[in-house]
Amino acid sequence: MNSTLSTTSPYITITDNTGYFGTILIDSTKENISDPYVVSVSASTPHGHNAEFRLITTQGSFVDTFFFNLVVGTYHYLVWNPDRTPTSGQTIHSLLTSLGYSGLHSTTLPVTDLNMYRAILVCVGIYPNNYIIGASSQEATALVNYLNSGGRLYIEGGDVWYYDPMVGGYNFCSLFGISATADGSSDMGPVQGQPGTFTNQMYFSYSGENSYMDHISPSGTGAFLIFKDADNLYDCGVARDAGIYRTVGVSFELGSLVDGSGVSTRRALLDSILHFFGIYLVSVEENKQEGPKQISLQVSPNPFRNKLDIRYTIHDTGLDEKALLIIDVSGRVVKSFNPVSSIQNQVSSILWDGTDELGRRLPAGVYFVHLETDNQKYIEKVIKIE
Repeated sequence: MNSTLSTTSPYITITDNTGYFGTILIDSTKENISDPYVVSVSASTPHGHNAEFRLITTQGSFVDTFFFNLVVGTYHYLVWNPDRTPTSGQTIHSLLTSLGYSGLHSTTLPVTDLNMYRAILVCVGIYPNNYIIGASSQEATALVNYLNSGGRLYIEGGDVWYYDPMVGGYNFCSLFGISATADGSSDMGPVQGQPGTFTNQMYFSYSGENSYMDHISPSGTGAFLIFKDADNLYDCGVARDAGIYRTVGVSFELGSLVDGSGVSTRRALLDSILHFFGIYLVSVEENKQEGPKQISLQVSPNPFRNKLDIRYTIHDTGLDEKALLIIDVSGRVVKSFNPVSSIQNQVSSILWDGTDELGRRLPAGVYFVHLETDNQKYIEKVIKIE
């Protein structure tokens, strides 16, 4: 059996893309040891880059195509989900995968290999089905060491902040910049994001387990409130930028929030948490501006439903033949406007109707408007809603 390997990744070079496997029997496996592929990876590849490969196999008139992905370097995330009712952690993993992030889901914590994950999301659940991370456990030690070495850590749980430390659980509050003020009751939701933070304008109903939901407020350097219970007016979500590491702690189950309109979706929230952690997908890294400003880019409305007005200004007349791209969360170009032209320092406008190159309506979700010159690029994150 002959084969041809290809990739869509801009960071992967395949210098020998053909391989011969010989005869492969039914229900058997075989390696192409005598004729391997030769693949190299660029030194500039972002950690956790999820590279997509295609393998076309032929034998006589038989042709088949296989797709697979390989993660280069570290994974974007690990969901550690010891919750005895594990739906929330499973949902978080599913949503992150649908956004294009690379990661794993596990009910046990691999305490010796945490540095291969750029972020760890911990779901310990709600009483009486919660899991307690013991104060002297290997799990607690591993998570603390992970943070102190520059990690990014998210923990959700109804009792992990206030009650668990009183019954032998590890007290994460000081690391997370959290003051646990009350054991709470069964009154969680609706959950409201906070102005001036990455949860601005988010508003969710809550359908998860609901018992003794801890009240938690920000305390200490770099900590700030991101969620409040909207009708009972207690704090229930705190983020912290401690300089060396970053954390997010909540006392509800994120996977059990109910998607609403606009930015109020779990996909948008998880994407925003990972962005707060400094984790981005390929082709949608933070804006880079080196030297004099050459381009400006504005989008409205955001979120949008049917039409997105993209306004740009090119400040250098030598840079007026550039492509404007729409990129999805996996880094794929779904729409291009090429070339775009502009009179120097004059605002130009392009209207995007939310369709791809073939005129097909794209699903709701997170997209990126991308305009690039020779040494600068500008990217705006937009959210498309139904």
